[in-house]
Amino acid sequence: MTLDLFQSPEPATQISLWKSIFGLFIVLFATFVGVEIRVNNEDEEP
Repeated sequence: MTLDLFQSPEPATQISLWKSIFGLFIVLFATFVGVEIRVNNEDEEP
C-alpha cells in the first residue's frame, strides 16, 4: 500500500523544469527584443 504523498515528486520536478525552460525563453526573447530596438535606434540617427 502506497500513500498518495509519496507519488507526487515526478510531476513536481516536471513543473519546475518547465518553469526553468519558460523563464530562460523569456530572458532570451527580451534580449533579442532589446538588441533589435538598439539596432533600430542606431539606424534612425543619421
